[in-house]
This record gives sequence, structure tokens and C-alpha cells, in this order.
Amino acid sequence: MRRRFFWSLVIVAAATLSVGGTVAAILISRSVEGSVRHEFTRQAEATAGLIETSLRPHVGGNGEGPVIPIRSLGQLLAIVRSVGGHDYVEAAVVGPGEEVSVVGSDSVLVDQIPGGVAHLEGRVEFTGEVDGEEVAGYAFALPSRPLGTVVVVIGTDLQLVPWTGVLVRFLWAIGLGVALAALLAVYLSRFLAQRLDGLRDASRRLATGDLSARAPIESDDEIGELARAFNEMGEQLEDARRREREFLVSVSHDLRTPLTTITGYGEALAEGRVPEEDLAKVASVIQRESGRLGRLVEDLMLLSRIESREFSLRPEHVDLSGHLRGTVEAFRHKADEAGVTLEADLASIPDALVDPDRFDQVVGNLVENALRYTPAPGRVRVVLTEEEGRARVAVSDTGSGIEPEDVPHIFERLYVAQHYRPVRPEGSGLGLSIVAELARAMGGSTEVDSEPGKGTTVSVVVPLASPPS
Repeated sequence: MRRRFFWSLVIVAAATLSVGGTVAAILISRSVEGSVRHEFTRQAEATAGLIETSLRPHVGGNGEGPVIPIRSLGQLLAIVRSVGGHDYVEAAVVGPGEEVSVVGSDSVLVDQIPGGVAHLEGRVEFTGEVDGEEVAGYAFALPSRPLGTVVVVIGTDLQLVPWTGVLVRFLWAIGLGVALAALLAVYLSRFLAQRLDGLRDASRRLATGDLSARAPIESDDEIGELARAFNEMGEQLEDARRREREFLVSVSHDLRTPLTTITGYGEALAEGRVPEEDLAKVASVIQRESGRLGRLVEDLMLLSRIESREFSLRPEHVDLSGHLRGTVEAFRHKADEAGVTLEADLASIPDALVDPDRFDQVVGNLVENALRYTPAPGRVRVVLTEEEGRARVAVSDTGSGIEPEDVPHIFERLYVAQHYRPVRPEGSGLGLSIVAELARAMGGSTEVDSEPGKGTTVSVVVPLASPPS
């Protein structure tokens, strides 16, 4: 980890310096070139005005332009080159027949005037090239007698940045930056490694099964947040392990109780210690306990498949009003036997997108649970309503209710069975857990509203089917 961090920081530093230096050099070069062009144009116009002023004493009497002696023009150009600091000052004479004669020995810019030196009129700015380098040029024409037209060209180099020297210094800067980045990487890697040692040790302890391992929180920065998140994960795992142990203990107890009853009566029957008149009673007890045992095993298997997503869901458009009417009627006989009134208030709402078999299982578990915890002469009511594009099925009872501190836990496995078994001992204690998992799998949710002594309402909310487009 330290080695990867070290090289990552060095590469980032080198790339940053290279890209940043290159972009800066390009921007500086363009800025300098623009300033040079502007200043050169200003000086060239001033120089042109100076040359014209200097040649006015040579104006002839007939007004056909100045009479310019070639020697005087050469001396004037030499003065302009020296005083103005121009890199190039050239001149050419265009005769009446457009023949061109260069004044002096230099003509590198004269030949690059746009449109040709013979056709130049007034003043023009252009960009030339000398020895592969760009040169800013400024040319102007002066009518002359008897020579014809004198063309003066002034130029300056635009390659102002000494790139060779800049490149050498730039490479030195990159090297220095990489060296500093390497030192910083070593320091940061050691610093971060020391701060991550506690988290690393805690994660190793957690991996070996010590769920009490916690990382030290020494700051409020990102590493502190990481340690805090790790500790939260550890707490959740420890809580899950605790609940798993409690679940196994509860399941073991619930399995042992009917098995003990069945085994005891079975031994008594095998040894002939059961009177003949009690055989029907013993058979009834064995049947009841075996049924209880079968329901518990079946619910455990179903809950395991749901949590591992190893069960099938076939959602379709379901008319919940008609579907629930049949579900309620299926429990009518059981409600009558328990002395409980079973009512249904099923509104006509749009179809819901659910698996009809699984939804029937959800509502069936809720009704069965409500009947189990409602003493006679009580009432269980099933209500179907629509709210904000979702269907709500609420199953209410007039039982003893649930204590406020128990409400957040009633969908946990075996929680209700452990805390409320004296009210009604029947059932596996997994019905509400199955309800919650199935509702979640169908894109819904579960809610509980209960008050001790006044009953409980458990609601399942599922999405309605989208209308056909």
C-alpha cells in the first residue's frame, strides 16, 4: 500500500508540473507575442512618420514627391535601425516600370510583402519568416522623384522566449518537484499508515471472529469517518450475532417442547401405560404437537428461502378487493370457533402489482395472528384502501395490544412468541417476520399501530399497477 501510494503521488506531481508548465508556457508565449505585436506596430508607425518627416527637406518644387538621394536614405535607415532597436530595416526602390532595386544588401522581408513590393500602396502589416522563425513586418511606400516609389520595411522577431533555456529550467523544476513529491509521499504514507494501524488491527480481529473489535477514532476527518463506519458495521454484526444466538435458542426451545411431548406420549403408548379410555386424548395431543412442529419447520424453511431470495415471485395485476374477499372467507370458520367476529371493509381500487399467492400468504398470516391474539368476544377487521398510488391492507384486532417498547421489534423472528406467548401459545412465532420479508420482496412495506389494552393494527402497503399506456 505504501509503495503504491508513493508512486501514485510522484506520478501525479510529475504530471501536474508537466501539464501546468506546458500550459503556462503557451499562455505566456501568446501573451508576450500579442504585446510585442502591439508595441511593434506602434513603434513602426512612429518610425514611418519619422522617416517621412526626415525626408521633407528633399521635396522638389513641382510637388511630385520628395527627391530622395539613395545615400541619404541608406544613412537614415541605419539610424532608424540603431535608434529604434528594430531587428530588420530594409528598403527597395520601385521604378516607373515596376522594376525593383534593393537599397543595401538585406531583402529578406521585402520579398515577403503581401501582393509584392511593386504593388504596395500605403501601409501594411504582415507576418514573415526568417530562418524558420516568425517575424512581424511593417511596410510603407513613399512616392519619390525621380526614382519612382521607395518602399521601407521594418521587422522584429516574434520568437522572444528562449525555449532551449526554458526547457532546461523546466526539466530542473520537474525533477525538483518529483523529489519533493517523493519526500512528501514518504511522510504521508508513514503518517497515514500509523493512523490506519488501529483500523487494520480491528479489521483483522473482526475477520477472525472477534465481533467486539473496534477501531480508535482520533479525528473528525475522512479517516475518522471510516473508523466510525467500521465501528457501526461491527456493532451491527455483533447485534446480528446476538439475535442469531437468541433465535437459535428460541427455535431449539420451540422444537424441544413438542418433541418432548410427542416422545413422552410415544414411550407411554409403547409401554402400554396409557389407559384405553385416554387413547383418543393422547392421539389428539400428539397430532396437535406434531402439527405445531410441522408449522415451525415449514415457516423456518420459508423464511430462510425468502431471506436468501431463493423463492419465486410472479407479480401480476390483481384485483385486491375480490382477492381479499376470498381470503377473509377462508378464515370465517376459524373465527367462529374462536368466538371472534371477522369483518371486512374492502374498497374498490385499481389493480395492484403483486404475486397473488404470496399476497394471500401475507394477509393470511396477519388474520391468523390477529385471531390468535384476540380473546372472545373480540373483533378482527380487514380494511382495504388506496392512498397516493399504493394499496393499504390493514388488519386490526381488539386484543391486548403491544407495549410501545416492543413495537419496533415485532417483525423480528420469534420476538412476539417470546414476549407474548402467555397470551396465546399457538403458532411458530415467525408469521410477522414472513409478512415483512414478503412485503419487502413485492416492493411494499409494513407498519404497526398499537396501544396496550386497545388492540393492534398491522398494515401492509404495496404498489398499484401502472395504468396501460
